[in-house]
Amino acid sequence: MTTPRAVPLTTAFALALTALSPRADAAGLRANLVDAKTLKLDGVPKEWPGSLVRLSQAVKGQASRSDLDAQGLVAYDESYVYVAADVTDDTFRAGADHLELALGFPGGTSHSVTLYPGEPGKTAGNVKVDGRAAQGARLVEAPKTGGYTLEARVPWSAFPEAATLRIGLRAALFAHDADASSAVEAVVGTAASSAYGSLPSLATDPEQALADGLMKSKGLKGAPTHNLIADVAGDALKERLMVYERYLVVLGPGFRKGTQYYFADTEANAKAGMMPSFETRDLTGDGQHEIILRKRFGSPTAYREVMQVLQFGRGDTPTPIFQHEVAVVTDKGSVINEVTFVPDGSKVGILVRPGEAKSYHAGNYTEATETSFDPTLLPWSTVKSQLYQYAGSIFQKAREESQAATPPPAAPPSAAPQPAAVAAPKPPPGPSASQLLDQVYALYKKDRGATGRPRHDMALDVAGSAEVERVLLHDRDLVVFGKGFKGGTGYSYLTLSQFAAASDITEVTARDLSGDGKAEILVKGVIHANGPGGESVDREVLLVFQVQGDALRRVFAAEIGRAIGAKKVIGDVKFVSAGRGTAIQLGPGRAVEWTEKTYPFNQDPGPVGGMEPLLLPWGSAKAVRYTWNGSGFAR
Repeated sequence: MTTPRAVPLTTAFALALTALSPRADAAGLRANLVDAKTLKLDGVPKEWPGSLVRLSQAVKGQASRSDLDAQGLVAYDESYVYVAADVTDDTFRAGADHLELALGFPGGTSHSVTLYPGEPGKTAGNVKVDGRAAQGARLVEAPKTGGYTLEARVPWSAFPEAATLRIGLRAALFAHDADASSAVEAVVGTAASSAYGSLPSLATDPEQALADGLMKSKGLKGAPTHNLIADVAGDALKERLMVYERYLVVLGPGFRKGTQYYFADTEANAKAGMMPSFETRDLTGDGQHEIILRKRFGSPTAYREVMQVLQFGRGDTPTPIFQHEVAVVTDKGSVINEVTFVPDGSKVGILVRPGEAKSYHAGNYTEATETSFDPTLLPWSTVKSQLYQYAGSIFQKAREESQAATPPPAAPPSAAPQPAAVAAPKPPPGPSASQLLDQVYALYKKDRGATGRPRHDMALDVAGSAEVERVLLHDRDLVVFGKGFKGGTGYSYLTLSQFAAASDITEVTARDLSGDGKAEILVKGVIHANGPGGESVDREVLLVFQVQGDALRRVFAAEIGRAIGAKKVIGDVKFVSAGRGTAIQLGPGRAVEWTEKTYPFNQDPGPVGGMEPLLLPWGSAKAVRYTWNGSGFAR
């Protein structure tokens, strides 16, 4: 019986998340992405966003608040790191009193940026990185009663690592005070030490957005199970890749304009051991790494394992370019394939071999065969190895080496004489088609741990045979099976992981849009996200799915409504005749409690996160019609 397990990796609908007010917390300092035009380096940080953070830890000496007290702030743009400070110091000594930014990069390297304010009218301030004058840096101080303020900028080029790495940073600020002489007597800071191991994180804009968005909405806590840094998105700067429980996160200073992050539900909980491998490697020879992960579906002791390769290319949403089942583990035995990477000119090939089996052989292996992608190779089969090579957009099977099949082991000879053969009893009749479908549905529920009844249940002709299939929505799973689908013994499913909960899926209907006599499945629902001010934004979306071969594929997606509380924009959706098929027409709808001046978002000029944009009532956009082009719905 075939029971394919789809491996969806659906992009969550991303919003541009602006940085909130800087603050220091258990995670460390925050650094805002700023527009250099908004910062006037005059020594007085009044125009900086947010509040300065107090340097509250006594690192050296025991100075009173009137003797030494300091607050500071870190910011950045694509060219500079900025530091602002407000220092209370009862005795200022030029050339001795100074601020220090300890900046750490992944890998254990840290740099000391020392900011020496000058004495107005007498001496100039200076900036040093690791004891040397920093070219292109600038510092401006301003005196105040009982102390001083300063603003400074240091070019990223002062730090060799920053040429490719500006994410996953660590940092702390320190104020050094000398009173009786030029010797520093007291130091306060945001950390206990400037050593790399003592530095807390310096959260840039996308890292702040992750903490304030996905981490809070999903209740994710603690460190990620997997945490890598690599160039996966095609610009010169590296990205940070993390896996929290079942969520893959990608962010970086040049990725999605340095303000957004990508996340997807992989459906494999890494925290529970269901993602045993997560790595990056340049497989395609373009200098950009691909993401290579292994995911297990089932339980920690009985599962199917899939190896998947994801590629960002020049976009901001990854595409699966290789999938292969590589292990079957049950309470009866296991088959675990051997996968190696082999040279292929400037590229890397993927070689899959049967590996080894435990307790299983050709005579007792009865597990279902995966059909959505290439299944686990069986040691006793005729396949000795499979070589996959990159062919421009995906990995294709380039060579398959054969071997002689291994027969089942012979039955042990019987020591006792066998009685005369008797006629075997007539086998009972096989299950009816209806009983088979009930068994397939029961198998799906067992595989997925599903209980209860489906929320939507339709009888439709959606697949290749002339038979009518059964289409269910069970929790967030779209499930398809039928008398003529996979021989009446298998099912396919796709998890609608765009939606946080099953209750967010509001409608499931079907109609033949492509004109081939087979119905497409239409899903409407609400995706929740954080708005520019941290408020909850509800985005209504329309998704269209089609059964292609044995799998469910999304062929259209659009945002058709947006709301914050009672305020909303409701788009216009129509289905209009277009030759043999039916076109999807999106048009400007109507607004409730919003006007063009009060609406807090812009008109998106094109698809966002794979979704066609919501057309606004006051925008210049007119109705847009999407027609079937053989593979999807396009303008």
